Amino acid sequence: MTVGEIIKAVRFCYDEEALDNANFNNASAQDNTYMDNIIKSKIGDAVRWICLYSPAELLGGSDETSPAIPTGILVDVDSPTITAAYDGKAGKITLAGDFIKLARVRVADWHRAVKEPWAEDSEEYLQLLDSNGATATYDRPQAAIIDKATKELEVWPWSTGKSVSLTYVADVNTSISSSSAATDKVALPPRVKTAFIYYLAFLVLSAYEDSRAARMLEIAKMNIGK
Repeated sequence: MTVGEIIKAVRFCYDEEALDNANFNNASAQDNTYMDNIIKSKIGDAVRWICLYSPAELLGGSDETSPAIPTGILVDVDSPTITAAYDGKAGKITLAGDFIKLARVRVADWHRAVKEPWAEDSEEYLQLLDSNGATATYDRPQAAIIDKATKELEVWPWSTGKSVSLTYVADVNTSISSSSAATDKVALPPRVKTAFIYYLAFLVLSAYEDSRAARMLEIAKMNIGK
C-alpha cells in the first residue's frame, strides 16, 4: 500500500476523512496535516506489532506484487551455521539481531518441521538433556530458544553434515523516506492488512486520547485471532 492509501484507510476506520482544504479555513488544513503526520510516524510501530503478535502463518506474501516488493517480515535462511553441538544429538544456531520469533525450522531427515520452540527453563527441555528422558528423534524433533543478548536456537536431533532450513519473523525497519505519500509504499502481508490498519488507527486515536481507541485495538486483535 502507498502511504497515501494507508492514511485514507486509517481515517475511514474512525470516519475522519480529510477535508477539502480549498473549502475550509487554514486551521482545518493544519489539523489534517497534523493527523497525517501522526499516522505516518506510527506506521513502523504498527508493522512491529504485526510482527510480534500475528501467527507466523499469516505473515507470508506481499500486497505489492507489481513490481514485486517483499515485506521483509519472513526471512528464509538456508543452511545456517551450526556454532556448537551436543555429542551429535543437537546443534546450536546463533540467530540474527533482527530475530523476533521462530516461524519454522527443519533439519534434513526430520519427518516434520518445528514451529513452536520450547523455552530452556521448561520441563520438556529438561527431558532433552536427560539420558533417561524422552529425548528428541527424527520422528519427534524439537527446538528450543536460548535467551541471551544474541539469541540462539537449538535443534534436536542434529548430527554433523545435516543441513538446516530456518524461517523467522524479523524486526522490519520501516521508514518513510520520501515526502510524497502517493509514491512511498509499505509492503504488507495480505492476511494482516486489516489488523495493521486498525492497530494504526488505535495508535492515532490514543495520541488524541480518544475513547474510540479501545474499539480499534479490539478489531485489530480479532483480525489476527487474539
